[in-house]
Amino acid sequence: MGDRNQLLFGRRHRELFRPPCLEVGSRDEGFTVSFRPELDGRPGDYVGVDAESGPGVDAVVDLAGEFSAVSRVLPGAFATVFCLSVLEHCSQPFRMAENIQRLLAPGGTLYVSVPFSWEVHRFPEDYWRFTPAAVRLLFPGVEFPPDLCAYHTQVENDFRPLGDGPPRLGRALNSGHYQRHGRLYRRLSALLGRSRLVRRALPYDYLFPPVMLDMIGRLRVPS
Repeated sequence: MGDRNQLLFGRRHRELFRPPCLEVGSRDEGFTVSFRPELDGRPGDYVGVDAESGPGVDAVVDLAGEFSAVSRVLPGAFATVFCLSVLEHCSQPFRMAENIQRLLAPGGTLYVSVPFSWEVHRFPEDYWRFTPAAVRLLFPGVEFPPDLCAYHTQVENDFRPLGDGPPRLGRALNSGHYQRHGRLYRRLSALLGRSRLVRRALPYDYLFPPVMLDMIGRLRVPS
């Protein structure tokens, strides 16, 4: 289950997603969103898995476990896999990523979204933060084209290309999204949006707002 911006980013590239679909971490907690209503047609088109049973969960499986156990629950290959706001909660992210990649059909699409900078949120635990290079390292068989990758903040539709780098607080506060939120943001923008003031007031150069990383790629087809 993802957040609103993950849903909006996925909709931008809706033509890449085709069934059968696998959603990793599909338990509905009441504040998350899912692609299921848009992609669930025939039986088996959309399968949601999680470590615990609950709403939105079709199968309980430990995706960081041995693949032999995973494949007994999920015997088929998937044309699309969603892994949104999950890997930071996994104590064995390399093993989970390897299993996810093995569940993808050749040429299949993977949409992974992970935090670059975010508050600690135990669910039940919170272990990691990621860069684009880290995602590529986790999924070596998946090609992530630059035009299918972006950063997003908590502001709806506030997406930034990876080439621009993650948004710093002053730059984010200067954006039109924050400016429309009223006097407080405008005052903060005036205070923090000028790099000289930030450097004088703070003993460090970087201050990031909450930032998520969205990356969509395709599993390479063996030659």
